[in-house]
Amino acid sequence: MIADSLTVALLALFAGLLAGFLAGLLAAQRMGPPPPAEAPSNVSGATEERLRAILDTAPIGVLINTRDGDNLYHSPSAATCFKVSGEQLQRDGMWPLYHDPRDRRAAIDRLYVEGIFDGQEVLLRRGDGETCMGSLSSTVIDFEGRRCHISWFYDLTEQKKADAVRRDLADRLEMALDATGAAVWDTDIQRGTCWWSDSFPRMLGYAEPPEMPADFWELRLHPDDRRRVLTTIDSHLRGETAAYAYDYRLRRADGGWMWIAAQGRAIRDASGRAVRYVGIMTDITERRRQEEEVRAGKERLLRILEASPIAVNITRRDGLLVFCNTQSEIILGRSRDDLLPMPAERLYADPADRQALIDRFEREGPFRDAEVRFRKPDGTIVWVLSSWGEIEMDGEPALLTWLYDINDRKAAEAAMVAARDAAERALADLRAAQESLIQAEAMASLGQLVAGVAHEINTPIGIGLTAASHIAEQARDLRVRFESGTLKKTILAEHLDTVTEAARLLVSNMNRAAALVQSFKQVAVDQTSGERRSFDLRIYIDEVLFSLRPRLKRTRVTVEVDCPEGLEMDSFPGALSQVLTNLVINALIHAYGEEQRGTIRIAVHPDGGEHIVIDFSDDGAGIPEDHLQKVFEPFFTTKRGEGGSGLGLHIVHSTVTGVLGGTVAVRSVTGQGTGFTLRLPRRIAREAAAPTAQPPQPGSVSGPVVPV
Repeated sequence: MIADSLTVALLALFAGLLAGFLAGLLAAQRMGPPPPAEAPSNVSGATEERLRAILDTAPIGVLINTRDGDNLYHSPSAATCFKVSGEQLQRDGMWPLYHDPRDRRAAIDRLYVEGIFDGQEVLLRRGDGETCMGSLSSTVIDFEGRRCHISWFYDLTEQKKADAVRRDLADRLEMALDATGAAVWDTDIQRGTCWWSDSFPRMLGYAEPPEMPADFWELRLHPDDRRRVLTTIDSHLRGETAAYAYDYRLRRADGGWMWIAAQGRAIRDASGRAVRYVGIMTDITERRRQEEEVRAGKERLLRILEASPIAVNITRRDGLLVFCNTQSEIILGRSRDDLLPMPAERLYADPADRQALIDRFEREGPFRDAEVRFRKPDGTIVWVLSSWGEIEMDGEPALLTWLYDINDRKAAEAAMVAARDAAERALADLRAAQESLIQAEAMASLGQLVAGVAHEINTPIGIGLTAASHIAEQARDLRVRFESGTLKKTILAEHLDTVTEAARLLVSNMNRAAALVQSFKQVAVDQTSGERRSFDLRIYIDEVLFSLRPRLKRTRVTVEVDCPEGLEMDSFPGALSQVLTNLVINALIHAYGEEQRGTIRIAVHPDGGEHIVIDFSDDGAGIPEDHLQKVFEPFFTTKRGEGGSGLGLHIVHSTVTGVLGGTVAVRSVTGQGTGFTLRLPRRIAREAAAPTAQPPQPGSVSGPVVPV
């Protein structure tokens, strides 16, 4: 701002000197001796040329115009400032340059009445259409024999913009100070004066700014704060501190007191002497009121905690106690003087317990009723319920712990645990025996499968062995004839026919045996390994039934399968094989008598995109209604005297609801058959394993049962 003002002053000085010189030059032209008669025009021309040469050097715009606006002269700076060419300015004159031509008419009328005006602000339009603000000074003169005026124009556009920015910054500063309840000051030590922002009197509650002499602030200091504050300032001004900050009370306009937080620093000259000091003040009355409320609240809290019948401790994060009540002394067996300087971990029977509680608190936040052991000085263990929370103590976060003595309860629990352990051991023995029976049943089923497959394989292997033996015998006979020279063409042809037929029988029966072995291998491996894989459900059902064919051949029961092709599952095929095998064997044993014809139907259909439904039904004897609720219970059977174990359907239920993650329901009408509906997920979750299914307890119905 100072540089801009200096520039304006220098330009004004130049304009004044130039105007004086021009006036003198024109006066000399009018008052000097008359030129010789033979050369009047040459003298006048030389004078005007000197005048133009001088005006051309002006750093501001200089113009000589007639009252009507014709331009008689303009300096190069004027053409540059107005962004027009010299030809255009001479052609069009001054009228197009005014933002409002009426402004020029009023100014010209005034000028030619008064003869001069100085520093009038005018609004002009440059050649590119941009508006500019300028300072215009004009004087009426005679030029080239005509009544006209000379004008000096200084462009104020950038200065006006800068002034607007400064005003805007000042306004923003005042708004920011008002919004934050703050004020700033600047004290000139040498002059003994102080400048305050407009927000300072408003902060004090003045509707209108009062008289503010140099001692205005000092006289309003609270008597109890005066010496401390002035000492702090003096110490800083002497250079003892780099900056200063302090809180104090200041009297408001209404006579009340407000709390101020002040921060500032001194500005020093080259010798280090303080010449000014500046700073900012903030109204912290509300903050101090809140701090006082917090202090009073803290005192009330400590009084309440002291009277609590439960042990209460407040601990810093470093483990040192900052408060404990009387009940803590009783539970921990130590006096308060012993507890307060003692690290908290030394009170625990196992110091690692406290670290575990800290980890839990950081992970979960406040928690309740953690069982912890403390050790008294005599070595006695004390069981407590520990509840943790967070509290602010002296401006820092701290742990608030509540301790409730549960020694009596722990003694009772110990007795209960002993009794429970004995019962659990008995239950574990029972479950182990039950699991062994279930495994034995599964292996027995696999043994029946092995026996049946071995019987089935005997036939194709026997035929193959006979064919191979016949081929060997024919080969020996052929060699004897060949070596004796009695081999004839007809005998060779017959031998080739025989070998061809025997080879066909051998290949077909070996293929049949291989198919039996492959089917048995897949089903047996699935049942014993429990591995999960993807498989085609229709193909796998056929493989399971193929492995059961030896058992089915001894009956007059047929099995019909209705399953879509290409129905993929990602599950545990061994478990599914066990379920289907048990359902088939259960039907053969319980649904049909000897030599009784019947049909077992297995119908499969998708249930949405994520599940499949397997409906297994027979047309046999059915299940009595009073037995229907018990079919899934372990060891329940109506054929115990005939070798039934009562585990077949129990294994079905446990496997479907456990390993396969599905549901199973049963329906039956006596004399009309029985049906089982299995609803299974097509894809078991990838993290699923093949856990051992827990058997339902005897006497309970652990699956959906739908009687018809």
